[in-house]
Amino acid sequence: MAVERCICHQIHFKDILEIAEQKGITTVEELQKQKISCTNCRLCVPYVRRVLESGTTQFRPDFLRERENNL
Repeated sequence: MAVERCICHQIHFKDILEIAEQKGITTVEELQKQKISCTNCRLCVPYVRRVLESGTTQFRPDFLRERENNL
């Protein structure tokens, strides 16, 4: 099962990417200020950061573990 949305805001990463592109948003902090995502539990922050950086909108469940191992 892929990770593909911000659970607290019930918004898919593809929709976040589309909104960000339309509004010229480039950072998680800007999304937070507009209360689009990443404001409640914040578990999606690393995913949304990657969405904004790469355009990727679906992640394997072990994405965070892999990311930490590469740091």
